[in-house]
Amino acid sequence: MNKLKLSEGFKGQERALILINQVLDKNEIAHAYLFLGPGGVGKNEVALAFARILLGIKKGSHPDLLVLERQGNTIRIAEVRRLKEWLNYKPYAAKRRVALVPEAHLMSTEAANALLKVLEEPAGEVVLILTADTETLPPTVVSRCQVVRFQALPEKEVCEILLQHGVEREKALQLSWLSKGSPGRALSMAAVDLSALIELAATFWRDIIQGDTLAVYETAENLEKDVDRREAFLAVLEVYIRDTILYAKGLIAQMQLLPVELAQKTSVVGVRELGRLLRLIGKTRHSFSRNANPLLAQIKLYFEIADAMKEVY
Repeated sequence: MNKLKLSEGFKGQERALILINQVLDKNEIAHAYLFLGPGGVGKNEVALAFARILLGIKKGSHPDLLVLERQGNTIRIAEVRRLKEWLNYKPYAAKRRVALVPEAHLMSTEAANALLKVLEEPAGEVVLILTADTETLPPTVVSRCQVVRFQALPEKEVCEILLQHGVEREKALQLSWLSKGSPGRALSMAAVDLSALIELAATFWRDIIQGDTLAVYETAENLEKDVDRREAFLAVLEVYIRDTILYAKGLIAQMQLLPVELAQKTSVVGVRELGRLLRLIGKTRHSFSRNANPLLAQIKLYFEIADAMKEVY
């Protein structure tokens, strides 16, 4: 069989490609795979390339390839039912059939339960390939898949990818550390006016550490309808919190964005509480992908941050 190569554009995923290529070399194809890792690091692209190798094609569609689709931000049970019906047929042109479930973490509970039944009774001529950004799939689903883990990319590699897409260098450098190693996230934020966004975040941060909770509502309304600016804003807040943790640990030289005098003030919150806030931002981001109300979800998050900052003022 052919192999997946780094030259095909899968930078930073050497370990995942080694594992997949070992499977191809031995021709020991499992009935189900789960490509698990951060969003925007190439999982879906690798999954499609893997599927095409399994089917013996280089590009384009194929009658023995099925890709499940989302309705809004959810993969509904109707799509899994479509998959189950599709599985009743024998391969049309290849030795096997391959079904892709991109962003499987967006499956509804009903869809996940229905997919579990498919995984419990694997057909010999079918390979399922799931991708997921977060470890929110039911353990019973995960346990029936061979897990291939994908990693966040080093900042240097993210920056190089952005430069290749025409992003100017200074902005590429900023996006490379704001995106936490995700080229996909970085590219989605490339059109955002980062200077204005960072200024907005600085104003919000100063307001909440002074006890001005009106900033919570104003900021949430400002970002309610702009997905990319909202994502960039959350990324800046994550950097602020990480910078505060670095300050608290005496690693001031590694801080990226937050002024030292502000980090000094907010460090009284404590590393454990700051870590909790980082996890809350991640959960809020995930809730957006599940169709959460962007205004209410933001207000809830920003009030959590503001409440944690009460010790500062």
